[in-house]
Amino acid sequence: MKRPVRSYLVLAALAAGTLAFALPLSAGDRGPVDYAVLSAIGAAILWNLVQLGRRLHAAGGGKAVWHLTRTLGFWTIGLFNTLLLRPEDVDTWRPYVGGILLLIAVADTIALGVQEHRIVAGLQDQTA
Repeated sequence: MKRPVRSYLVLAALAAGTLAFALPLSAGDRGPVDYAVLSAIGAAILWNLVQLGRRLHAAGGGKAVWHLTRTLGFWTIGLFNTLLLRPEDVDTWRPYVGGILLLIAVADTIALGVQEHRIVAGLQDQTA
């Protein structure tokens, strides 16, 4: 029986959700175990994103990898301008720009998921 091809985007999203759950639990006095768990979750996210980039590069070339890079940029800048904002920047233009970038990041992630789904469907057709 052949193993199904897994979606690296979904696995990275699950690891990111785990990180979002684990960060508040380890708030305050972080010890070595907390740092080990957070590092392992970060490594899982990074591993899945690298594997997704390799899959996209093999299927679509540099343009597909640029899509992944652009999506990660939208998420990073959007999160830094909304959730990770300094208290003195709350009443400025930054939260609005961050919110718009997060909306773009969600749409871009959905498009990336559709693109990966097409690649996975093609891989499953080849192995069948």
